[in-house]
Amino acid sequence: MTQDAQSPQDLAALNDRLMARNHALAEALNRAGKELAKAKAQISQITRPPLTFATMVRVDGSHIDDEGVRHASAEVIAGTRRMIVPIAASLNPAGLEPGRTVLLNENMVLVDQRDVDGVGTVRRVAQVLDDGRLIVEDNAGNPTVVRRATALAGVSLGSSDRVTVDSSGRLALELLPGEDDADLVLEETPDVTFADIGGLDEQIERIRDAVQLPFLHRELFERYNLNPPKGVLLYGPPGNGKTLIAKAVAHMLAEGTESGGVFLSVKGPELLNKFVGESERLIRLIFARARERAASGRPVIVFIDEMDSLLRTRGSGVSSDVETTIVPQFLAELDGVEQLDNVMVIGASNRVDMIDPAVLRPGRLDVKIRVDRPGPRQADDIIRHYLTDDLPLEQGVDAHALARVLVGDIYAQDEHRHVCDVCDEHGQWRAIHMSDVVSGAMLKNIVDRAKTRAVKASIETGAAAALSVDMLAMAAQEEFRESVDAILDADPVQWSRIAGFESGSVTRIRPAGDARTA
Repeated sequence: MTQDAQSPQDLAALNDRLMARNHALAEALNRAGKELAKAKAQISQITRPPLTFATMVRVDGSHIDDEGVRHASAEVIAGTRRMIVPIAASLNPAGLEPGRTVLLNENMVLVDQRDVDGVGTVRRVAQVLDDGRLIVEDNAGNPTVVRRATALAGVSLGSSDRVTVDSSGRLALELLPGEDDADLVLEETPDVTFADIGGLDEQIERIRDAVQLPFLHRELFERYNLNPPKGVLLYGPPGNGKTLIAKAVAHMLAEGTESGGVFLSVKGPELLNKFVGESERLIRLIFARARERAASGRPVIVFIDEMDSLLRTRGSGVSSDVETTIVPQFLAELDGVEQLDNVMVIGASNRVDMIDPAVLRPGRLDVKIRVDRPGPRQADDIIRHYLTDDLPLEQGVDAHALARVLVGDIYAQDEHRHVCDVCDEHGQWRAIHMSDVVSGAMLKNIVDRAKTRAVKASIETGAAAALSVDMLAMAAQEEFRESVDAILDADPVQWSRIAGFESGSVTRIRPAGDARTA
């Protein structure tokens, strides 16, 4: 045996090493293959042609050829395009339902079926034909004949039922739930009087002239050939009594008539509906109810809160351009109010700049009353409505004195009431104090905070705790801290517009010293 000859043990070890290398190489090749397959799948995913949504109408035909292959086609509507398309062999034509959403591939082959589209144009059923088809009407009363989707095939439909119709206007897709009109419009006779409102004497006088005189002295208006205003707009920063004024007007009119007045309260956002045409119908419903109530001689106030959300300037694009149909409908109804002597529209808004100019022109909302933030005198008047001498008060101090101290604290122009600094479009900074952002609602909340503190103290001691200067000061401080946080966390431009500052007057907001921790 030569020196170069290898022993069986050496050959076995070499073979083991070679097999290990081969195994490692095989694993590497396997991993590379998987990564390559993954990359191909990703490329296939991102290069896949888009699918087209369509609405299933009916199966057009289906047969099996001599080779056992099924050939089927379907009538579908894609947008306004009506087509006959082949059905993929993987789909059973018998399972395709009219009204369901289907998918078409790049070759216009029907490859999948989805649920019925949850949105569409709303139409009211006018008549059910003998063969099951429906005559539906749009907002103008124009009739259209439509077929039922499978989802409506066994549904009992009657006149005035509401259904959604597909974009082509050929298929009724879904029955909408019945609408409780009582939930849409709150009808009440408010118990709020002008005596309950503090600090708004000037605004109350103006709205009395605009509303009370035409209703209660109709013959004088006729004598002087003077048309009463059809509408009033109350605008200004939030929380300063716009809604209270509207309710007090309704109460005033109710007292001046034997049958009483009617107050129809609607929030603007509640009238916005995802279904095309619904918002317009709801507006008509509100005014129809107003006319019905006014026909008996009762004065009717239609109060629309947050009017800017409903009647935005057309073309602004803020509300997906639904205002292009809502505003004309509202104007048509408002212009029709002139035929009724007993209907008055009162709108309230924090953003008058966003209301369509056509709504604000003379002859519609004729009277515009700004309800601004209260000054010290008005604040004292407001506080005295909630802080009275019949309450348990600190010995030796009456309600008038407590109100005067609280007003002095809130309207102080010093650091302890320094809310923040704001910068205008010219780069000029100025200080904002609590007095610049105070509202009637804030003043009421401060007094209520102090009363709550007194109640808790009474529970702890078992005796009625007196409202004191310290309690009111702590309440004012709590309200101040919350105001600071709310302002510093807000968008400067939006906050300034809602708060009633001039457009462009606030572009940036910065904390004032230790305002957050004061």
